[in-house]
Amino acid sequence: MSLLHPSESECTPLDSSSVSSYDGSASLPTSPEIMGQMLGELQESCCPTSSAFSLDRPPEIKEPTTPLDLGTIRVYQCLELDVLELDSCLCVGGPHASTPFPGTKIDALIERGWIETDVVANQSHAGHYSVRILVNAENMGRFIRKSSLLECRRLLKHILTYVDKSKSAWNGDWGPDTAFESYLVCPEQESLFYLFNTLPSPAPLAEKIVDVHARRAMEDIFDNSVAGLQTLLYSYQQRSAAMMIQRETSPKRSPDPRKPCFCGPTGQSFYYDKEEGILLLQPPLYEEPRGGILAETMGYGKTLICLAVISATKGHYSRMPEDRLGIPRKARLEVASLAEMAVAKIIDDAVPWKVEFHDLAMSGFHHDRCLDMLRSSFKEYTERLLTPQTPNRNGKRRTEKSVRLCSTNLIIVPPNLLVQWQQEIKKHTEAGALDVLVLDHTCKAIPHRDQLTDYDVVLITKGRFDQEYRDDDLNTGKRPRAGEQYQSPLTDLRWLRVILDEGVGFASTAAVRTNAMAMLEKMYFDRRWVVSGTPSNSLRGVEVGLAANETISDKGAAHNDLQHTLQKRRRSDVLDRESRDLDKLRMIITRFLKVQPWANMPGSDHASWSRYLSPFDNKGRRRNVTGLRGLLESIIVRHTIEDIEIDLSLPPLHNQVVYLEPSFYDKLSINLFNTVLVSNAVTSERSDEDYMFHPKNRRQLDLLISNLRQSSFHWVGFKKHDVEEPVRISKKYLMENAQTISATDRRLLMSAVEAGERAVNDPGWLAFSTLHEVGVIVDDFPEQAAETWALGQPSQPLLLGTVQARAAQKYVEEHVGDDDPMEGLPGAGLRAMQAARKRAVDEDRTAAKNRVAGSQLIEEPKIKDQTKRKRITSLADSSASKRARLNNSSQPPSLPPDSPLRNTKIIGFSSAKLSYLVDQISLHQPTCKIIVFYDTNNVAFWLAEALELLSFSFLIYANTLPQTLRSQYLSLFNSNPAIRILLMDIRQASHGLHIAAANRVYIVNPIWQPNIEAQAIKRAHRIGQTKPVYVETLVLRGTLEDRMLKRRKEMSNVELRRAEKSLLDDGTMNRIIKEMGFLEFAKGEEEEGLEGRVARLRVPQKLFGRTNFDETMVSEQDSRSAGSITERAPNLEPQSQPATSKRVRIDG
Repeated sequence: MSLLHPSESECTPLDSSSVSSYDGSASLPTSPEIMGQMLGELQESCCPTSSAFSLDRPPEIKEPTTPLDLGTIRVYQCLELDVLELDSCLCVGGPHASTPFPGTKIDALIERGWIETDVVANQSHAGHYSVRILVNAENMGRFIRKSSLLECRRLLKHILTYVDKSKSAWNGDWGPDTAFESYLVCPEQESLFYLFNTLPSPAPLAEKIVDVHARRAMEDIFDNSVAGLQTLLYSYQQRSAAMMIQRETSPKRSPDPRKPCFCGPTGQSFYYDKEEGILLLQPPLYEEPRGGILAETMGYGKTLICLAVISATKGHYSRMPEDRLGIPRKARLEVASLAEMAVAKIIDDAVPWKVEFHDLAMSGFHHDRCLDMLRSSFKEYTERLLTPQTPNRNGKRRTEKSVRLCSTNLIIVPPNLLVQWQQEIKKHTEAGALDVLVLDHTCKAIPHRDQLTDYDVVLITKGRFDQEYRDDDLNTGKRPRAGEQYQSPLTDLRWLRVILDEGVGFASTAAVRTNAMAMLEKMYFDRRWVVSGTPSNSLRGVEVGLAANETISDKGAAHNDLQHTLQKRRRSDVLDRESRDLDKLRMIITRFLKVQPWANMPGSDHASWSRYLSPFDNKGRRRNVTGLRGLLESIIVRHTIEDIEIDLSLPPLHNQVVYLEPSFYDKLSINLFNTVLVSNAVTSERSDEDYMFHPKNRRQLDLLISNLRQSSFHWVGFKKHDVEEPVRISKKYLMENAQTISATDRRLLMSAVEAGERAVNDPGWLAFSTLHEVGVIVDDFPEQAAETWALGQPSQPLLLGTVQARAAQKYVEEHVGDDDPMEGLPGAGLRAMQAARKRAVDEDRTAAKNRVAGSQLIEEPKIKDQTKRKRITSLADSSASKRARLNNSSQPPSLPPDSPLRNTKIIGFSSAKLSYLVDQISLHQPTCKIIVFYDTNNVAFWLAEALELLSFSFLIYANTLPQTLRSQYLSLFNSNPAIRILLMDIRQASHGLHIAAANRVYIVNPIWQPNIEAQAIKRAHRIGQTKPVYVETLVLRGTLEDRMLKRRKEMSNVELRRAEKSLLDDGTMNRIIKEMGFLEFAKGEEEEGLEGRVARLRVPQKLFGRTNFDETMVSEQDSRSAGSITERAPNLEPQSQPATSKRVRIDG
């Protein structure tokens, strides 16, 4: 190839006469004057004449008269020739260094009119040349392609790999060692986490909004004068709410993300699709979605922001889609009245009339007839049915339906947040400001659309919403045998707005379409929003994860820690997780938000998400994705934590780990697990399938380690024979291998034997194991009853179980008015112990049935309630006789001053953690509300028994409770000052729960996943919290959980992700578990008596005569749940708020 410039014959100018109309029947007008006139008429007829109106269109790009300067192919000539022959040249630099010049492909593109070339000799290196590539963009409109479009794009993609885009190469000023600058090299990929945390904070501009009603709504938000909203918004909340309205009413038009903008060597810009090889001067523009994801960080008022948007746009109507036809009104037979014409005009112009009439009504002016006329007037349009219904008897096949425009908002919430949404609406809006319809599982039928349009908000649970999708998977629309296909009334409206609270749960995965997502696709919405502070595992605020770290008192150091964490996770480190997160995000973006071009709407060119946005190519290789930031910016509304803290600073968060010395019985329980592990490891000689750490035993080993972690609070899963068996095997192995066993293994087995024998010879441990009890140590218990109530041998002080202690307490309470409350106490002890043994036998029998066949591991029995409680907590009396006495006397009966029962004190518990919690709750519950997070139902049971002993008011938010009851409990805890303590399953500390009433948080057992711990902490440390929040994680010193927590602090994000399901997935933890030793007993610890074997309380507590507590009666329905405990639901409503017209900032 020696000819460098293409001839003019190789590209044919576009002749205007060759362009025909769409149907080919007539030619388009080509006269510039005629085209200008037509455009002017179109703008006059379609566009407002107001000077404030500006057509949202891209800036016009003048068609260049010369090709685009693309870049340079750097070459040098190997042979000394008088004439430059490119076929004899080799490329310099880049991926094709020292390879032949691609002359054949260059010639093919020149011949087809796609490119032109020019040669510049290198100024400083002889024999080196710059071959300039000038390209004709596809949308220049000046050339007719003479070959396959796809083939030319493929050739251009290949040629671009040779091109250096630098200005020095273009000017011929380069050397052999000059760096090669390619268009195909992208900046290093930033992680989703980093992208999410560095998105710019919203900056809405009301003056740019054309719609006068939307602009007024934004101005009301900025002025804190939204009608019906009685809570003042913080500045960041105002910006978020205003940005939501701006995106809903004036969405931007963004360039095609598949074609990023590049700048050539001479400064010319162009848009290039690296996957398809499409090069354009001006890319297609897509309208951004009318909605997005509200992703303000957890606990910073997302619900309030949504209510502000709803209130500010109250009465605004949904728009009719541009490609739909409205259904005309019936022709009037006579001239309409002035009121009828006014109503028709209001409906046609979508004037938000609700707020005006509400304000008039509040001022005492009522216009019922006008309101009736407005409510009965509506605007409809036709929607084509994608699945036409089966013809009826008349043979008519319905192919379209009417859809009504309305001003109603649909809010879909998780069942556990329904009551919270109702409370938030009641707290933040004036009475009657919003008409709200609540639909939950008790609602059998959805109201007709005529009724739905009367409401401002329809609040529905996700479970009830799922039930509305009753099609088959293929959605064939066949008529069921029982009658017509079900048509949900929800599909008859074009809703103004839909809000999915914690909406990421709707997505599931790309391969599985949930019923909720399928139902959403059948419905019609003008504006769409997902509300979630953590749209995925990767999309979460950096400040959320830091909540799980121990407190840094210095604010500057805390800020540096935040920035360090952000920079540390700037690069993608867990690619498979990020890929799964993107896949879930794709479902929201494409199927719900309908973001273009990814939604692939009918008539648009297909956009492959996997080709452009997946972090892996089709061969599984890692690649950089350039369009993610722009995509996230177009859909997410979120402030950085720095911008939020300018407006709002939450009370301090004090998070610390409390290290406790394990009690004697704690050490016994933990060492028994080591006995099992050591005996197995040594006797199996750490090989074959008998070895616990063999891969085939992974499930059993996971269970064993989980049980070991639980034993740091208390454990009753081992029976006497379960301990004696590994002791027997260990002794036998020692005898048979006395000559060959190593000194280390000998020492380990001897320690295992010693730990097992110490446990089975201890009467207290035997009693705990047999009766499934946690021990409570009582001083000065009545001697005549001690023998019947004692666990093991009677002594002073006395060892009881918490259930037995509570039974003794209740007996005395019921007979406190008798001459001698102690009379009959021994007999009550016999009955209590008999009931305890029967319950334990039943629990053991159930546990044996549930044991996996062939498994040698012991699981803890599910403990059942022994007593029939008729109250939520210790607030109310459980005895009908005592309630009668309370009603008939002004003062409740109490123990006589000289009664010896007044001296009976609880001095400690067998569990060190339980003793510490009792001390802390006793100290703080008079002035603070407290959350205790537990991880097993048995722990909840033992905690509940201890709290009842102390007459503390509490609730249990357990996984065994119905969802509605959990919501009621949460509402009761937040609103009722008498309920001081909430025991919550850590698995239920989900997104969105608001428990800012509490400012003391205790985590019973340390949590392996930091994100779960952070979620739990943010339930209390959130907007509305007015007190410093104190978080304490309880850890027994020297145990597995101690080492586990230390290891967690050392781990990188990659290591945490890999081991998030199990400790054993982390190699270091695996080694720590294998090398874990026995807890040592202090010298003389066993000889110190019962008092030395328990964890003593700092302040002993009275067992009998605890009358200094609130006697407020609560419903006698089921209330508590732990394991198999039966709950009785209180029929309690949230406390009503006094109506007021004064608007104040509400932080609670």
